[in-house]
Amino acid sequence: MTEVTEIECERTASKSPEVLQFTLCCAIATLLSAFLVFQIQPVISKMILPWFGGGPAVWTSCMMFFQIMLLAGYAYAYTINRLVSLRVQVIVHLSLVAVCLIFLPIIPGEAWKPLDGSQPTFRILTVLLAHVGLPYVLLSATAPLLQAWYAAKLPGRIPYRLYALSNVGSLFALLSFPFLIEPLMDSSRQAYAWAAGFVAFALFCAGMAIVLIRTQDAPLLLDPNAKSGRDQDEVAQPVTGKDWLFWLGLAGLGSFALLSMSNHICLEMTVSPLMWVLPLSVYLLTFILNFEYSKFYMPRLWAVGCTAVIVVYAFLNHTDLGLLDVYFPSSDPDFFWADYGDHLVLQTTMSLLALFFICMLCHGELVRRRPHSRYLTSFYMAMATGGAMGGMAVALVCPLIFSSFLETQITLVLGVILACCVMVPFGPQNADQNQRQPAMAKTLVYGLSLAMGLSVAWLVLTGNWDGGNDETVVQRRNFYGVLRIDVEESSDDNQLGRALYYGHTLHGFQFINPALSRKPTTYYSEDSGLALAIAALREKSNSLRIGVVGLGSGTTAAYGKKGDYFHFYEINPDVIKLARSPFTYLKDSNAEIEITLADARVALERQPSLKYDLLALDAFSGDAIPAHLLTMEAFRIYQKHVRKGGVIAIHVSNRYLNLYPVVAGLAQGNGYSLICIDTYHDDDAGQDEAGSSWCLLSTDASLLTRPEMLTLQSDEFYNDRASIQWTDQYSNLLHVLD
Repeated sequence: MTEVTEIECERTASKSPEVLQFTLCCAIATLLSAFLVFQIQPVISKMILPWFGGGPAVWTSCMMFFQIMLLAGYAYAYTINRLVSLRVQVIVHLSLVAVCLIFLPIIPGEAWKPLDGSQPTFRILTVLLAHVGLPYVLLSATAPLLQAWYAAKLPGRIPYRLYALSNVGSLFALLSFPFLIEPLMDSSRQAYAWAAGFVAFALFCAGMAIVLIRTQDAPLLLDPNAKSGRDQDEVAQPVTGKDWLFWLGLAGLGSFALLSMSNHICLEMTVSPLMWVLPLSVYLLTFILNFEYSKFYMPRLWAVGCTAVIVVYAFLNHTDLGLLDVYFPSSDPDFFWADYGDHLVLQTTMSLLALFFICMLCHGELVRRRPHSRYLTSFYMAMATGGAMGGMAVALVCPLIFSSFLETQITLVLGVILACCVMVPFGPQNADQNQRQPAMAKTLVYGLSLAMGLSVAWLVLTGNWDGGNDETVVQRRNFYGVLRIDVEESSDDNQLGRALYYGHTLHGFQFINPALSRKPTTYYSEDSGLALAIAALREKSNSLRIGVVGLGSGTTAAYGKKGDYFHFYEINPDVIKLARSPFTYLKDSNAEIEITLADARVALERQPSLKYDLLALDAFSGDAIPAHLLTMEAFRIYQKHVRKGGVIAIHVSNRYLNLYPVVAGLAQGNGYSLICIDTYHDDDAGQDEAGSSWCLLSTDASLLTRPEMLTLQSDEFYNDRASIQWTDQYSNLLHVLD
């Protein structure tokens, strides 16, 4: 057969119905599986977020689970691809996909809600494993498995492009959720839509299986040289242990960076799908750029960029940033360099940029060292193993060995080390260049790289990433976050006091001086909305029953008098320990005090009516009250526990979110009167005089029209924004960004 005849035969074969059907089903199944994998992550994570306090660690634990399941999926693909024939692989995979159809849609039932706040990580993993374990494993296995089938049935074609296609589907799934899916659908509809997508995925898998089973194990193309590619020009070098360690390390660093930066972003703002999606989208974007456009990755250029971004980021978070205000004061009286250390938009942007550059280096180096397609399942196994190890390090190891979110600094230091390794000439790909370089020049390059790396590492490690300082006397970390106590001066004759912080957010202050230790401070001062509500209720009754969601330092107990009953709901056991000692508001209170360790909403839902005169919502995750405490369903639970004519007080102080429209929606939807009270204090005031914003809701309108309340009534409530009604099935952070 002549060469021309061979080419014509090959072209005819490549256009055969079997090849076209197989290629189309392969591409669509890959795209759909990737979309479903990353769409279910925010969907089910948001469903269970309220059950575990709504903190950043919930998402971290979910991500760890998904990475472990990804590893299980790749292990499954690796195993059956090596042990059984192609025909058996197809039958097994399709059978398991069919089994998953029985369990659709994926909606966790009420019976899975935890009774208390103990063992949150284990419970999260249990819920996820029971509801999405098998489907997630099969969907995760689809990308490497289909690439192996693609390489076997269409030899000579490049299967790695399917990996880039899967990343495109993943990125679209993530970006569509906060901007398209979440605004248009509630959680139940999202689950049903996902189920429909899984059914479509199963149908395309069936279409591909028909071709594979009909053609047995023979290639669909007659000539293995039909389409040249990278693999066609390379000898299939065997995978070594060194290769595996290299892939593990790079994939692990990328995963570690993803979760640590996600934690850092959520810590200071709030926990929501939008805050999860942004870092994960950046992470996936680096996969797409490197696997589909490998020429886009220029190692030394990206290494220099990575170092520059980390330097700027570390500089903005350095403990001595405020010195610039001394040596380089601005002519603008409202401009201070120190403010950039707490600037939300700038800090979030720098976090995402640092993540992008570090992951570009990790994934760029992975692509440069990817194996022949014969070993692609081994390559993906190593990547998944590294990703799972990175996720477990952040979710399980770091909370046990660190008292702060030190993983942020570790990520940046490792990023600088990787950048230095990429910049200096080393490795077999630079062997000839190394031989041509003089010894002195090589020594100089290595020396400068080492000096630069050490300098940047010092800059990172001496930064103020979590707010800790020389005044910090206690610092604790657990699943729910990092708490610390600083000894600081107040505005009251420079009296010393203890301040409780969660990250950079103040959660309470108490004077050390016994003569002042019972004075309510910060957001609970005597001119706060909460204090005014308690004073109004005291005119009706000498003894009050008050429930408080969120304990903090226990400052609210300062308003307790003999005959009063105060019931605090707190999910974080460390908060309870610190509120009892060294803080003394609980011990000094004249009221009867009871504390329930659980998510407040879950506990209130299961308790009989407690007939509170006032129920205060003062729970915070980062700088905002968790969304599940502001839904219509949650409000109906509160109504059950509040007497007729009582008050529901909602603490909405926030630097970034405007929660007034949400509270207005609760009031309008349930026939409550509403007043929002802002208490302002001078910027130079001490921590004992922190301003606050409280919304008071009651069925007794006369209770909210007292002169002292009307004087402090907030004008922000009467803005142009329409009221919003959040439900358990629907809430969107984009609506309240201020």
